[in-house]
Amino acid sequence: MRMKKRTIPTLLMVLSLLVLVISGCTSTDKQPQSPQDSATQPEATLSTTYPLTYTDDTGVETTLAKEPQRIVCLAPPATEILCALGLEDRLVGLTAYDTYPVGITEKAEYVFSDSLNPDMEQLINLNPDLVVTSMHAEDFIQNLRNLGIAVLQLNPESIEGTYETIKKFGLITNRQEQAQKIVQDMQAKEQAIEEKVKTIKDSDRVRVWLEVDPALYTTGEGTFLHELLTKAGGINIADDVKFWAKYNEEQIIAKNPQVILITYSYYVDNAVEGVLARPAWQNIDAVANKRVYSVDSDMTTRFGPRVIDGLEIIAKALYPDLFR
Repeated sequence: MRMKKRTIPTLLMVLSLLVLVISGCTSTDKQPQSPQDSATQPEATLSTTYPLTYTDDTGVETTLAKEPQRIVCLAPPATEILCALGLEDRLVGLTAYDTYPVGITEKAEYVFSDSLNPDMEQLINLNPDLVVTSMHAEDFIQNLRNLGIAVLQLNPESIEGTYETIKKFGLITNRQEQAQKIVQDMQAKEQAIEEKVKTIKDSDRVRVWLEVDPALYTTGEGTFLHELLTKAGGINIADDVKFWAKYNEEQIIAKNPQVILITYSYYVDNAVEGVLARPAWQNIDAVANKRVYSVDSDMTTRFGPRVIDGLEIIAKALYPDLFR
């Protein structure tokens, strides 16, 4: 049965997704080269030769005998990359959390309601050439490999890692030229943002509370959100934690953020208004000056082509005068 309705996630699912948070097409007539990893294939070569051996983020080598035509993608960020490479028609299996491009799940043969623990029988029935995963359990991935199914597990933890991931997707799917163009455009935009932000004096950089759940969960070092926030010129008041952590009101009030960014408006109604109405927060600078903003969760947590758009959204929220 196809599941298309996106349900409101629980706190556990929100955090799981944030961590998961936390994401040419024809064979050549040339003689096949020896299988090689992406790191050894010359960058100038824009046509992938198969068989191709690649190494994913788990360090496991996998050999693709031919260009993948049927792809099951269980990581929404990776879906965005594959679509940007023009491979929408090859995505035979997706998840209920694939929300971009809009309507992409309508094209899939099957949509898995549980992205972390998909129905194995249904997955096998899709007869995939390649299954793309992210933060999935080791035993699930090993089961796929034991069945002889090629798996590509990727989980970049930085913008630079995202660039490399896009290039790897380009190599594996024979879309190297498109991948290079995507990365070049992202890098150009990133540089333009950084050029504006570097004009800000250290003394003028704003203190920011980044709230990923109304239970006061936040993000520290080792996450996309922290990197985007600091690249945008902000000071993360939770820079004393790693990855995802829970703060308390007293800590936040004491650090007195000048800007508050929230990422959960897609499942909490009137989220900004809720923060502004918190009785104990009325003397916090961000609340007193009504500098509480909602940012797109997908753009700021997914390792995909839109992550630099997320950087721009944050930079504009922190320093609107620089981006008029």
